[in-house]
Amino acid sequence: LKYFRFVEQGERTIARLGYSGELGYELLVASAEECRLRGALLDAGSTDGLCECTFEAANSLRIECGYVLFDREIDGKANPHELGLGNLVSNRSREFDAVRRLVGLEIEDTPPRVDLPVAQATSECLSPIFETLIALGFADPEVATGTTVALPDGRTARVVQLPFYDRDKRRPRSAPL
Repeated sequence: LKYFRFVEQGERTIARLGYSGELGYELLVASAEECRLRGALLDAGSTDGLCECTFEAANSLRIECGYVLFDREIDGKANPHELGLGNLVSNRSREFDAVRRLVGLEIEDTPPRVDLPVAQATSECLSPIFETLIALGFADPEVATGTTVALPDGRTARVVQLPFYDRDKRRPRSAPL
């Protein structure tokens, strides 16, 4: 399936919604079937190390891919251009002023300085790929990649290009089926 597509098979729906940015699929089934299906999938994949994971695993994948989330980056104030989604807006739509832009942040363990531009982290995780704290957040549109910024909580971060991982979507982190 291509991203953002689905197929229905009887009462089941197989989708590729791409929340985590990974090569993966979502299975939508009746709640009565969920426990049996989950058990069958875990049994079938147990010899290959398949196991359940928490929301934090999917969330770290989302952040590494630079994908925005409602109530975090999509906060009711950010417009499509600030979120890096300007390509989804018609040129004939109303103008949006970009007073900030979505950026990647590598959180640093350095003392804060008062002379730094300010950024706001919105989603943060410990990245298992980079073994450091990374975040999505907002900075002034003029803040360049590589700039060290101050966060409101006293930490500093370096602005990095999004996505953090596999910019060309060429490497699945899991073996393809």
